[in-house]
Amino acid sequence: AGANTTAAAAIVAAARHLPLGDRQAAASVRAVVLGGTGPVGQRVGRLLAGKGVQVTLVSRSRDRAAACCEIVRENQADASLTPAATAELEQLLPAADLIVAAGAAGVELLSAEQLGWAGGCRVCIDLNAVPPAGIAGIAATDKARDVDGLTVYGPLGVGGTKMKIHRAAIARLFTANDQWLDAEELLTIGEQLDASA
Repeated sequence: AGANTTAAAAIVAAARHLPLGDRQAAASVRAVVLGGTGPVGQRVGRLLAGKGVQVTLVSRSRDRAAACCEIVRENQADASLTPAATAELEQLLPAADLIVAAGAAGVELLSAEQLGWAGGCRVCIDLNAVPPAGIAGIAATDKARDVDGLTVYGPLGVGGTKMKIHRAAIARLFTANDQWLDAEELLTIGEQLDASA
């Protein structure tokens, strides 16, 4: 599914700049996933939690975010997931190392002013390919662009990795007819491709 490959590609991009390959080191990383209850956001949260990252899933509804956190915990009992509402961003963003915007197409989830609250953030990924950008100031084509110490990715900047994962997954399906490639398996494919690049 497209949500799986997009989420996997976002994690691969983040791992180029944050210590996500070592679970102990990843435990110190704090991620805020905007649009965290949508198909891509849920998967981004799940994959980051699987790496040991401290994840805050953000939605307009805190209750909806809490329900998504519980779904992840059913399969990852030790997942560090916290639900939050968009109204809490001013309190959340100063502690964020990673921000991923995975909301609905054409919706700005983070204004320039709000991004300014995230002064310690190291990586910011916007997965919204339909204008306006999900995060103000991030261009669709941004790929590891440095903005005053913040590394930013736009949807097309992550899209090349997404398509490589997609092609490799399709090729793998032709090797055996009993394979199931969910988000975790696609992330593994993406990590292998990135390591060999």
